[in-house]
Amino acid sequence: MLAFALLLPKRQRASPGPKPSRADTLRWFFGGAMLFGGPAIGLLLPGRDLDSSALTIALALTPIIIAIAASALGTDSPEGIAGRIWPSLATLAGLLLVLVQPSLGDFRTDLVLLLAPLLTGLGAVLFCTDHSPIIPRTATALLGATALFAVALATSSFLAGARPTFSLLAIACDGIVALLGIATLSRLGATRWSSQFTWIPLLIILEGIVLVRPRLTTHWFTGLILLIVAGVYLLLPPGDEAATDTSPVPTLPV
Repeated sequence: MLAFALLLPKRQRASPGPKPSRADTLRWFFGGAMLFGGPAIGLLLPGRDLDSSALTIALALTPIIIAIAASALGTDSPEGIAGRIWPSLATLAGLLLVLVQPSLGDFRTDLVLLLAPLLTGLGAVLFCTDHSPIIPRTATALLGATALFAVALATSSFLAGARPTFSLLAIACDGIVALLGIATLSRLGATRWSSQFTWIPLLIILEGIVLVRPRLTTHWFTGLILLIVAGVYLLLPPGDEAATDTSPVPTLPV
């Protein structure tokens, strides 16, 4: 529903553009695969013993990866890194205050928790490197995500010694969700798109508070405030820096 709300207000004109190069196609393909790399790697864990709270906290680091990767690839100025990093740190602090502290110690689980924000952030930056027509980018990225999940499912079934089972309804629902996620990324950009890793946990926590009505402590209030502030800041559109030829240092007239 959130994706539909973000996609409906504006409609892009379908204008024929230049045919994408092989490098562009490969970048979109791997970008789409890396976007869903965390869940795909989670398929390889035996017993699906990945703690959801730990994965939620790990994905809160995605805006940091996006800021660093965008600066390294030259799509953003290095001066803007600090402004993109502090909301992610605020989200991380807020989640640590309201969620159960993750227990680290298993190498495979820790590797997934490390790769989930890393792959997601890099995939988002690769996908948003240029502004080519949305249809080729979205279709290629969705193909990359499909290929990655197919490989992960086949590998998981092979390691478990079981025959994979398929549900057409589940595949259709997952495909629609992936398509909406990629289309939203194309519309919002990497940083604003990554605000979902703040807003989704916040909405789930607020829903739990309404239903369970626990006794709220100072830690809870502080964590919720940090999540709200970080989520609002990440959703703000990037400010356009005014290009001026004047020197920032005042000088005396001659």
